Amino acid sequence: MKPINLNPMNPPLNWQDKLPSELPQGWNERAAALCQAQSLTAALRALGGSFTVKVLYIGELDWQCNPLGENHAETAAPQFVRDVLLHLDGVPVVQARSACSPQSQAWRGVLDCGTQPLGERLFDGTLPLKRSAFEFCLMENAGGQDDFRRPVAARRSYFDWDGEVLELTEYFCRGWRSLCRARICRFCIFL
Repeated sequence: MKPINLNPMNPPLNWQDKLPSELPQGWNERAAALCQAQSLTAALRALGGSFTVKVLYIGELDWQCNPLGENHAETAAPQFVRDVLLHLDGVPVVQARSACSPQSQAWRGVLDCGTQPLGERLFDGTLPLKRSAFEFCLMENAGGQDDFRRPVAARRSYFDWDGEVLELTEYFCRGWRSLCRARICRFCIFL
């Protein structure tokens, strides 16, 4: 499928069809297994602790007013987005962006879910969805700075609902590696 959000971060990302064998610094097999889970909501909840969603933005964007700091002419087509941070025990572990056409009333209705995790709606079995395979990328460490806000890896996939497409891009924050070392994950046993 053609990406809706052609350049989801700056610089442009090198998307691959499988998780790179060279994992981000500090990741272990558990972190790699978790980032391949079909539902990050279910995987994070399986870790235990307090799971919360913080909505950063919901609404229409064009390339000139992107809240993630993008400024690329390739994304000039308007899009409707929902940007959120997923927290576990108060630590941001995933930043997610869901993007669809502004004309997609079906997807806009799904995305307008407040602080409810989108995964609960996508995987509850009530929507006739087809999901693409995951694509993965590792992020460059800008200038060698260990910025806790900068993601270390990302994955994206596309959900098709009767021809209308939702692009879901999930960015793994630096807090991801610490939660994977510190917890026993019931979810990982079944991967």
